[in-house]
Amino acid sequence: MKFRTATALLSLFWCVNASTAHHEEAPFPWKYSLSIEAETQEMNGLLADSKQFADSGVLQKRGASMSVYQINAGGYEGANVLTEFYYPDAASLPSPNVMVSSQAHLDAFGDNQRAGDFVRSTIYKNIHGVIKGDAADVRVFMGASIKALTPDYVDRVKSMLAANSDGSLAYGINEVIAGGHNGETHVVWWGYASQTAMLLDLENTEEQFREAQKSLAGTREILRTVVNTSLLTTLPN
Repeated sequence: MKFRTATALLSLFWCVNASTAHHEEAPFPWKYSLSIEAETQEMNGLLADSKQFADSGVLQKRGASMSVYQINAGGYEGANVLTEFYYPDAASLPSPNVMVSSQAHLDAFGDNQRAGDFVRSTIYKNIHGVIKGDAADVRVFMGASIKALTPDYVDRVKSMLAANSDGSLAYGINEVIAGGHNGETHVVWWGYASQTAMLLDLENTEEQFREAQKSLAGTREILRTVVNTSLLTTLPN
């Protein structure tokens, strides 16, 4: 099945220019996101098409934005590219007529062979997000797809993140609205400046991580872990 979506993909938190000190929470810039994974053999072409779509201004008119990521590890079923569109509220999602009324959408998503083979899509709601410093410095994201097993899972993870995320530039929790591959209910994610920074943080917090894993035993099932690097990002007006 080729990648043919009429809805937009939501992009993370690049629209934030404000910085925060220590662990203070900035107002999070998006509420909903559609995350789509695909396998493409034409990454350069996909990036060019995505940039053309982003430059059309159709997202910015609604206050939305988008990002394209290379999947470095953990893509479903061979997926190597992740495209996401980010929306600040429900009103900023696209019209149901967008695929017949917007030439930019038709050109990008109508019959684009360079977009690759569709693998999965999920609509998320961000239920917790923290940005420390300048969001533009965040280029690499590590995420864990979760199947929650207990009602208190989210509250316990929030406490864990607050206590064990000193080495990351950002972190958060997304809740599945629709989709949820293999029973996924949440994604827990961390943002870093680079893969090197990510691995150094893991090395420095290995003991705390083990303790956190023990404390969450029985509350969730980890379905997969994934690492993505941003290649293209747009900003809302």
